[in-house]
Amino acid sequence: KSIPKAELHLHLEGSVTPAIFGALSRKYDTDYAVLNEEKIQAQLFNYRDFYDFLNTYRIVCEHLREPLDYLMVFDWLESYFAEQNIRYAEIIYTPSILWRAGKDGREVLVALLKQSNKLNDQGITIRWILDCVRQFGAQWAWRTAELAAEFSKQGVVAIGLGGDEKSLSMGEYQEVFAWVRDHQLHAHVHAGEISDAQQVWEALQVLGANRIGHGIQAAWDPNLTDYLCQHAIGLDVCLTSNARTGAWPTISDNPFDLLHRKGIPVTLNTDDPGLFQVSLNEEFQKAAV
Repeated sequence: KSIPKAELHLHLEGSVTPAIFGALSRKYDTDYAVLNEEKIQAQLFNYRDFYDFLNTYRIVCEHLREPLDYLMVFDWLESYFAEQNIRYAEIIYTPSILWRAGKDGREVLVALLKQSNKLNDQGITIRWILDCVRQFGAQWAWRTAELAAEFSKQGVVAIGLGGDEKSLSMGEYQEVFAWVRDHQLHAHVHAGEISDAQQVWEALQVLGANRIGHGIQAAWDPNLTDYLCQHAIGLDVCLTSNARTGAWPTISDNPFDLLHRKGIPVTLNTDDPGLFQVSLNEEFQKAAV
């Protein structure tokens, strides 16, 4: 609990807690406004599988409509960072969710950057990854990449590719990620979470990924684990997330330790601390058992 930590895989939208969701649902008078925190947890923040989780994620994002909503989530994260002794964090934000709803994703980013830069005085460094949703298509990824390049000197360090691994192919995004690398931004790609190890290979070979979100399925491919080790490609491992979505149902069997012992750079992360109701301290404790 006392050691300083970094968290590298943390979705801002996934940091919405039942209490925050309840406040947002009352603010916008949605169908969920009548539910208390316990019912939100039981009815919405409880997942049968990965796609049920994605559906909850979609519903949560529909309640994030303006900068004040996102800043409410970030305020909660400030307390979370202090409580967990997190000194460095890379937060994943997805502007295309707002754009597709006809709202201003750039305005939200400006507000978030302004707020996150204030944490430097408290000894907490925040950097941002702007995520593309794989099933949305390349047109939104281009817009995300351009926004990332615009703010690359102000705290944005990478663009990512998240969402449903089994939807569009990596090749749909090859030109976007080549452009990103040309603009000195890093590539952070979700791969090998619910799909197979081939997805990790494609993230590396097609998109030039510098780091892999999840990547646990790489454990099934010895050639891939050797490559990850030799090229120091990091994997963001999220134990509770994998268990809650069914990506790797049993934490005790999660290949985190195997990947670590092979010499692959691995980190522990919460992924979505609000939606999974988990902290980074708890992830460390689970990994140590």
